[in-house]
This record gives sequence, C-alpha cells and structure tokens, in this order.
Amino acid sequence: MCSTSLDVLLSELIERVADAVAERLSHRETKTTQDGGLKDEPEMAEFLGVSQPTLQRKRSAGDVPFIQIGRRIAYHPPSVLAALSRQNEEGGVL
Repeated sequence: MCSTSLDVLLSELIERVADAVAERLSHRETKTTQDGGLKDEPEMAEFLGVSQPTLQRKRSAGDVPFIQIGRRIAYHPPSVLAALSRQNEEGGVL
C-alpha cells in the first residue's frame, strides 16, 4: 500500500473514531440530564429560574438539599424539586 492510501485510511479512521466519541458523549449528556445529574450552583439557579444568592439563602436555611465535595457545592435536581414541592404544599415560597 502506498503512503497516500495509508494517509487516507488513517484520516477516515480518525474521523470515524471522532464521530463515535462525539455520539457517545452526546448520549451521555442526554442521559445525565434525563437522570437528573448533578448541577453546580449557577446551573441549578438557572434551572430553577432564581438568582444564585436566592439559591444560596435556600441552601443555608436548609430548604434545598445539596452535596458538598470539598469547597464545591452540587445539587441533584429531582431532590431539590421534591423538597421545594413539599415546601410549596406546606405554604412556603421560593
């Protein structure tokens, strides 16, 4: 096989691998979103439609569950929504 043919085959292989990786990552991101993957503070505030300080106040008051890993704060959206739903049923507001 000549060098040009190998270059073409290598390029095609690289393209196929890149496409496969991109597809897997796309499915992974979709699955994480559907499964309620963790969100950081800015993402969770945007998800809820509130400001970050409001979310921080709710967290400090114990109104929303969170996970702390070192200095990082993360939220599990289904758990947060369930907690806020319970509060809403009890007459609380966000």
